[in-house]
Amino acid sequence: MNILKFVCLAFLIVCQTSLANAQGEPDTRYGKDDDGRTYTTIQEALNAPTPVYRLKLTKLPLRDSLPEELFQLTELRELTVKGCKLNSINQNIEKLECLQYLNLDKNKLVRLPETIGKLKNLRFLCISRNMVETLPDAISNLTQLAYIDAWDNPLYILPETIKSLQSSLNTLDLRQIPLTKTEYLAMKELLPYTEILFTDICECENRRDHN
Repeated sequence: MNILKFVCLAFLIVCQTSLANAQGEPDTRYGKDDDGRTYTTIQEALNAPTPVYRLKLTKLPLRDSLPEELFQLTELRELTVKGCKLNSINQNIEKLECLQYLNLDKNKLVRLPETIGKLKNLRFLCISRNMVETLPDAISNLTQLAYIDAWDNPLYILPETIKSLQSSLNTLDLRQIPLTKTEYLAMKELLPYTEILFTDICECENRRDHN
């Protein structure tokens, strides 16, 4: 039940369904100008007559990082860039300082920029199915962060600075990451109150050496 509780909390930003929505009324969780719409291209978002709060990209021209014009959408609260084969995230991500939800699932990321630490309103961070080996030290600045989904990355150690999040970070999802007991205990020492989900090394087909 604890795991379900944490998952529900983390996904509240994007998964909650209000009575107003059920009745066909606009979703105004971000204010009176929020029409509840999720845009699916940068161009249509840039041409929108009202502030854009949600953008979901699943197709981008072949490129290493995000298009610079995306950072004009400074009112964004929710950004998903999924399966776009990105190798990096621009330093300019800091311009999206209103972001509460950032989903970078299924790209080719090996690291995140230190400027992600400027996203002080961020509550949910998903980097699942990438190749991220470590988190930036600046993650310590994300004091609203409640959930990190790092599923299926070679992430075996955490930066010391992440201990600053021990009172806010409810869940760290490291499933499909085969941690040794020593690695898990090192993480737990930094985040004693955080639910850490991981794959036991003995259950992994590609076993790593035990510490």
